[in-house]
Amino acid sequence: MSTATQAFGFIGAADAYIDILTDAGEPTGLELKGNCKSFEPKPAADRKELISTGKHTYGQVLHSVVLPQPMTANIVFDQLDQDLFQAAFFGSTVAFNQAAGSISDQELTVAAGKWVEVGKMRLSAVEVTDKTGTTTFVEGEDYEVNAGLGMIKAIVGGDIEDGETIRVSADYAAVSGSTMSAMTKSNVRIRVKLDGKNMIDGREFVADIRSMRLNPTSSFSFVGTEFVECAFEGSLETPAGAAEPMTFVWLS
Repeated sequence: MSTATQAFGFIGAADAYIDILTDAGEPTGLELKGNCKSFEPKPAADRKELISTGKHTYGQVLHSVVLPQPMTANIVFDQLDQDLFQAAFFGSTVAFNQAAGSISDQELTVAAGKWVEVGKMRLSAVEVTDKTGTTTFVEGEDYEVNAGLGMIKAIVGGDIEDGETIRVSADYAAVSGSTMSAMTKSNVRIRVKLDGKNMIDGREFVADIRSMRLNPTSSFSFVGTEFVECAFEGSLETPAGAAEPMTFVWLS
């Protein structure tokens, strides 16, 4: 039986496949991203009216036309990968690597009660002396170490004087990860392909958004008690060779 003329309710569920397009708009490949909480395309139009100024028809519409305007969409994720995380900050990402090694007699000037950075993370076997190297200070009495961040703090009341220059020797472990630099890439375009189903009647659908230029619209809390949601809006573009910015296919 055809469902083309039947009324239906709609609650959508979908997996979101995202292609991060190059700056030139070329595809790089679709990837199944984290949980897409919502995707809301919004058609837009501008209505123009010719209003009569005639004696007996003043204020009435003589002609009207609705002109299509650029279509926009909102998309929200509450699970992220690195691509979406950096897009939330107009950012770019490079690999971060710290090779294992050691420092010897590195001089640092300290302020009592304040942390000072050594310049390496994941410290171990830390030794702190005075500038001459003759006096070895005691951890927990004269100074504290934040080994993970690679920081030293002179303890107020210890033998390290405020403003004193000390020498630090330590080993540091290998660390790998990534560095996201915010506000370094403003033009991020994606293709969105939704593999979906209407939960009301079970019909499956495929929505294909050919090109969408992202603009982050939500704040991102690094500290909180709720899952962070990452929201974007953007204009839907019609790429070369296409006749429309979006297609929606019912599968029956």
